[in-house]
Amino acid sequence: MPKAKKIFVLDTSVLLYDSSAVKNFEKHDIAIPITVLEELDSFKKGNSVTNLHAREFIRYLDSISDSNMIQK
Repeated sequence: MPKAKKIFVLDTSVLLYDSSAVKNFEKHDIAIPITVLEELDSFKKGNSVTNLHAREFIRYLDSISDSNMIQK
């Protein structure tokens, strides 16, 4: 019997620690609350590693959503 897909909800701290964390859930679905996206937006300015991860994740999200509209 095949395993059912799970839904993982990622929070801000996960994405600030590893901007490529979403790629680790290939066989499952992920959810990113709008609050997390807003918090990432506030972290994107600066020169720390945390700021870099916020910018990298936002760029990645933009690249995968180019042809698909993200809906709330």
